[in-house]
Amino acid sequence: MSANFVANTVTDKLSRNFEYLRISVTDRCNFRCSYCMPSDIFNKDYSYISQDNILSYEEIIDICKLLKKIGLKKVRITGGEPLLRKNIDKLIFKLKTEVMLDRVSMTTNGSLLSDDKVSELKKSGLDSITLSLDTLDKDKISVINGTKKNFNLMPLLESIEKHFNIIKTNTVVIKDVNDDEVIDIINHMKNFKSEIRFIEYMDVGESNKWDPSKVVSSESLLESINEHYSLKQMKTETSSTAKKWHIKDSNSSIGLISSITQPFCSSCNRARLSVDGKLFTCLFASNGFDIKSVMRSDNYEEKLLELFKKIWMERSDQYSQIRFSSKRDLPKVEMSYIGG
Repeated sequence: MSANFVANTVTDKLSRNFEYLRISVTDRCNFRCSYCMPSDIFNKDYSYISQDNILSYEEIIDICKLLKKIGLKKVRITGGEPLLRKNIDKLIFKLKTEVMLDRVSMTTNGSLLSDDKVSELKKSGLDSITLSLDTLDKDKISVINGTKKNFNLMPLLESIEKHFNIIKTNTVVIKDVNDDEVIDIINHMKNFKSEIRFIEYMDVGESNKWDPSKVVSSESLLESINEHYSLKQMKTETSSTAKKWHIKDSNSSIGLISSITQPFCSSCNRARLSVDGKLFTCLFASNGFDIKSVMRSDNYEEKLLELFKKIWMERSDQYSQIRFSSKRDLPKVEMSYIGG
């Protein structure tokens, strides 16, 4: 069968279509966030993936071209910190102009962004930047992000709004760490056109010493936010991870991602591609499928498509739905490797 004649969509065992790929372009980061890459694990002795085992941009482009034949519409570029990968704008440009994806976005800690870099990313075709923003308190930065690096947030926010028209932020809320900053973050961000997202602290990987008592539920956050703002719930796509509310008399909205207390496995349409070419069908997976070896073999196009179709059609992942009702002893892959 020719790779040109593949069905437009592929569906898993829970009737979920494949549409979205998150791509980790590096397993390195200049931050050491406690919930992702804690410094006691990711230190000078940690072994990162060697250069020859990392997918090239050309391989990523080819994978996306093939997966577009069976439903791929959106890509999010992640890491590690994706801006540590050189010439990332060239990858974005080809994803938009050669693969012709509907949407290409990026999640970054923002520390390597300048106005020139933001402009360059926009010109390359990037549709949106999501900024990780876990605290506004300079004294907490080293506690949460494991770095003493402070950068001037205001010019960065102004630059993103200028070039992209909207600022999207992600805040992982951890009880007794930064949950007291939620209103402060909203107060700060609602001065811009923004989408302010709060994420329940998740049990991703094995190194972040996840403690369920540190989870702040989206429901309790919503109650607290409602005491300060008038909110109107917004319609969202079925596959969206966030429930959204517009803040009255502003150009901003609140997004709540309730992956612990209100899982959204039933509508999950995303796969994840690791920096070394392994495909994961769930953020909480223990093992990935090696597609790099297929990519680096002869006549790989049809083989890769058939492999992906088989993987997705056999997919039944719903870890977040069953985490508290089903015992699971298998280790989970680290967020910095899988790309969040």
